[in-house]
Amino acid sequence: MKEKPLNETVRTWLRDNLGKGCLAPLTGADARALDAAIYTIELYSYDRSDEVAQAFGLIVGRMQPKTQELAFHAIAQCMEWMTRFELWERAGLELPKNIRVCAWEPGGSARN
Repeated sequence: MKEKPLNETVRTWLRDNLGKGCLAPLTGADARALDAAIYTIELYSYDRSDEVAQAFGLIVGRMQPKTQELAFHAIAQCMEWMTRFELWERAGLELPKNIRVCAWEPGGSARN
């Protein structure tokens, strides 16, 4: 069986954690930037350099502010829950406003 591309797997994971409509605000450009961010997160999991973190920040910066939260949460699917904050800070990004709690993160609704 052929393995699904990482960006498809992460999209399914985001829906499971944030709800069915979470991807609805993505424009075509946002969707492509999210894909690039996902693959950059994967690279960061192997190469935690400032350059990779900076690349992630530049990519996420091209997304609408209301969709950047998806890139933030995608970090956890590729790495660990707490890595979201580490990479986000190293990328020089401000935390998204009104950030949601993922269903499966510590303290999330699926864990209660």
